[in-house]
Amino acid sequence: MKLGTQLVIIFTLIIVSTVGTIGFLFFRTVEAIQFDRLRETLTAYAASAAMLIDGDRHALLAGPSAMSSPYYRELRDRLRLFMRIDPRIAEMYTMARSAKPGFYVFVVDASPPRDKDGDGVISETEKPAELGEEYDISALPEMRKAFDAPIADLKVNKDKWGWWLSAYAPVYDSRGKAVGIVGLDVSADTIRQQQTSLKRLILAISAVFLALGLIAANIYAYRLTRPLRAMVAAAREIGKGNYEHRMTDAPRNEIGFLAGTMNSMAENIRRSFDKLSTLNRTANILASTLDSEQALRISLNLALEVTRSSRGVIFLLDRTDRRIDLAISEGIEGLRLDGGGFRVGETRIPVALEEDREAQVRRWCEATGCTQSLPLMVKDTLRGYFLLNPEIHDEEYLNTLMQQVAFAIDNARLFHDAITDGLTGLFLKRYLEMQLDIEARRALRNGRDMTLMMIDIDHFKKVNDTYGHLQGDAVLREVARALKACVRDVDVVARWGGEEMAMIFPDTGLAQARAIAERILGEVGGKKFPCEAGVLAVTVSIGIFTLRGGTALAPEEAIRRADEALYRAKKGGRNRAEAWEEA
Repeated sequence: MKLGTQLVIIFTLIIVSTVGTIGFLFFRTVEAIQFDRLRETLTAYAASAAMLIDGDRHALLAGPSAMSSPYYRELRDRLRLFMRIDPRIAEMYTMARSAKPGFYVFVVDASPPRDKDGDGVISETEKPAELGEEYDISALPEMRKAFDAPIADLKVNKDKWGWWLSAYAPVYDSRGKAVGIVGLDVSADTIRQQQTSLKRLILAISAVFLALGLIAANIYAYRLTRPLRAMVAAAREIGKGNYEHRMTDAPRNEIGFLAGTMNSMAENIRRSFDKLSTLNRTANILASTLDSEQALRISLNLALEVTRSSRGVIFLLDRTDRRIDLAISEGIEGLRLDGGGFRVGETRIPVALEEDREAQVRRWCEATGCTQSLPLMVKDTLRGYFLLNPEIHDEEYLNTLMQQVAFAIDNARLFHDAITDGLTGLFLKRYLEMQLDIEARRALRNGRDMTLMMIDIDHFKKVNDTYGHLQGDAVLREVARALKACVRDVDVVARWGGEEMAMIFPDTGLAQARAIAERILGEVGGKKFPCEAGVLAVTVSIGIFTLRGGTALAPEEAIRRADEALYRAKKGGRNRAEAWEEA
């Protein structure tokens, strides 16, 4: 087969596959956009309809007799009128929560009885829902969130009335409480009709582009035939390993230039792309965390992967920028900080920065078996050192990578400083309040218990008055360490103020909370604090409040109840834990 014919066939296949792929992707993209716009429109409709409903009066509609009430008929007629806004809206209704978990109940179904299948009989699936009729929402995640905010289904769902795309919005009473939802449905047939129209339009456009592409392919193949023969022959020689082969009849145009440079250009592009891809991946990964230790660990693993190093260590300077106070390593056995230095096996090296820092860093490299050191700089300020034994030695590339690492570590440190107490290292009160709100919402949504504890150091004022505030600060730090030793990674420990601290325990019931409280009492009570008079012992009092899963409660009320339990613990003799119990 002639080269020209082959090119025509190849270009034809490329054009057909390209146009087909682009048409398919374009269809899917436009279809997704169209679907999202429909969801947004339906959500806006639902929110607008919810504003037309009197939540107080809606909450009073209960029992079959309410269907004959004036407000029931008024609301049904109002919803039917609202459906005329958009002919795509097939159904509208309101619902309320059911006492049965996983179910809502219909209140007003504005859909009139219709013989949809034309058989002359109104079947059960063609009748509107009765007041109080239960509706299973267990398989409808968006509908379960409808009491919180306007929302639409992410996909078409099926029930006994058919296939629908639905949107919902909460109905609020005069106190701002969601007492019901309003929902509206669009039939899947309507969505399919829109998709069919879109598909026909895209097919027509694709056909036009396909025809134009085939014409252009024939013209282009004819023009390329002669010089491409030489390029095919050269590629064959290079494929055989004859890298000295040269094209003797290459034309003096773009094709000739391509024949001479495509190999070297492709290699350079590949290398550059790999570097940029790695830097971009590094930036994205590091930007995803604000935890200092996690940022260090991610940074170290990325650097080892990029430079093909078998070992590495990050030394991070303290706030005085005069000594190392944190070391994260990989591939180095036995490395640990030890007082004023660090050890690798039996070798101990000081970590306080010396005048001759280059010589000091060389000693660090020798001790750890690393061959290269890179400074971690942020705005011309030294933050630490990165030691590696890389196989890849690209200084500019490595420096760019280290700059990203340094900024990520600095951002994590700044975030940590912003939310923690400088004396105890615990989270600040404001951070705990935000986390309490999040966990309370999660407990309501997931139906899992959550516990809040308020802890107060007994007779702490006497400690300050007798032994001084420095001793009091030491007691606060040790009590904070004891509390952190009793919690999981998901728990939150904060300094509430003065000698009072607070703790959040997600997914923790009252029985578990009591056990944790007893452990805290033992951990704190078992500590001995050296002081001028000998040994000082302190105790704490604990107030416990457990929020039952699925219960809505303001964070302020949870704090009040934990405080009330703490007051009872102090009144009952201190060095004890009391749980709030509803009277």
